[in-house]
Parts: sequence; C-alpha cells; structure tokens
Amino acid sequence: MRKNKDILLNLPRKGEFIEVFRLEEIEDNRLFANYRRYDFYQLMWVTRANGDTSYSLDFNEYKLEDNQLIFIFPGQIDRMNPDGKQGFLYTIHNEVLFRINQHLQSDYLNGYLSNLFLKPDENLTQTLQRINSLILDEYNTANRLPLMESYMQVFLFHLSSLTESVEGIKKNSDPAVADLMKLIDKHFIQQRETNFYAEKLGLTNKTVNEICKKGTGKTVKQHLQERLVLEMKKEIRVGRKSLKEISFELGFSEPAYFTRFFKHHTSMTPSEFKEN
Repeated sequence: MRKNKDILLNLPRKGEFIEVFRLEEIEDNRLFANYRRYDFYQLMWVTRANGDTSYSLDFNEYKLEDNQLIFIFPGQIDRMNPDGKQGFLYTIHNEVLFRINQHLQSDYLNGYLSNLFLKPDENLTQTLQRINSLILDEYNTANRLPLMESYMQVFLFHLSSLTESVEGIKKNSDPAVADLMKLIDKHFIQQRETNFYAEKLGLTNKTVNEICKKGTGKTVKQHLQERLVLEMKKEIRVGRKSLKEISFELGFSEPAYFTRFFKHHTSMTPSEFKEN
C-alpha cells in the first residue's frame, strides 16, 4: 500500500477510482491539518481513536471514538489530528458511488440522513473486517475497479443496513434533509429553482438552504446541478440517444445550452466525455 505521506488527496485523478489509505501511516499532517474540500466521497473507519480525538466536519465539532465510521460527502470539509489514530480512509469517485447506490438505494448514501457516526457491534465489525481484507488484497495487487466496486458495495450495504436497524440512529439527522433529497430526485429535471423545493417543504429559501448546507455540505442549487450532471453522464454513457435527444429530455431548450452547462461542470464537452 502506498504511504499516505506521498498522497495529496486534492491532486487531480485520471478516471474512476476507489483508493484506500491507512490512518496510522500518515506521517505528517498534510491530509488533515487544515480544512480540505474534496470533490469525491470519503469513508473513514477509525478503529482506534487515541490522542486528540476532536474532529471537525463543516465547522461542526465532534469527538472520535474507537470503531467508528463516518461517511463524508463531496464538498464537505474536515480536519483532525491523525496522531494516535488507526483505521482506514476510503476515497470513492462520484460516479462509482452513484452506480453503487443505484443498486442499494440507500438514504444514508444519498445524504438523506446527514453525517452519521456509526458504531457497528462485534458481529458486524468482524464482517466488515473480512470485507476490508478483500478490498486491501485487491487494492494492493491488481487493483481492478470492478472488483473494488463490488467489495465496496457489500461494505456499504452493511453500513446502510445499520442505519435502518439501529434504534434511534437517525436522532441527530434532520428529517427535512431526507424529504428535500427525495424531492430533488423526483423533480430535478423539471424544477431547478430552490423556491420550488422550499415551498414544497413549507420553508423559506434561506431556511431550506441552511438545512441542506448543514446536513450535506452543499446548497440546494448545488445538489440540483450535480444530480443533473450525473443524469447527463449516465445518458451519454449508455449511448442510446443522441446528444440532441438527451438535451431536450433533460429540459434544455437548445443543445448548445446543454453543452455549455455540461462543460462548465465537467471541463469537457459532451462529445469529449463520450469519446473518453
């Protein structure tokens, strides 16, 4: 496994990925000393939390505990002192996570439950350890993405199940976040203004954005844009429709506007994305 001291997570990556880092191999503070914002998902499994156990996520302060898992969404920022910590940090490309959750349909992975700090029991911990061994073996050898994705899907299935089965696990999450995300999934093509979602929830634009930002690290508009871009990529990748057809079906009045929007959010034209 590559040493974490040689890795800066904010460096651009080529293609899709799932990567694994050991917290105890971090030999300096570059990953966590200052607030960092990343455009991919992270899952941190703190198996041992010694030393300074404070952990800051989007400027909210928490205390880390042994055998604790935290799912971190793109755009969120965090900070901690890695000294004395043991465990693993998994980084997951957005589209990989999107595919995984198409199978799992998890409120937890969708961000409906905000950031939950999960503590599996002994039996589940042993199960996660076995799955993690498969992930590490594959990552350190052939590192084949389809296998990594399959193992990670099983890993995340167990975590998602934990959020549904443990009494009171949702007590620290705002139910309005779940309602908002479900509305976005249902209406993101036709309705792209915050006002629509605020009215549906009986809230003001300011309040719904505050709830959304606190729960997921992003505004309503950012969620709408990201969901739309993912749908664009999905349709382009499937290749069953022309770019013109996709643009009209996703609510763009002109294909040129579709292209500008896509390039603004991906730094590629739809044609370039399709070729790559």
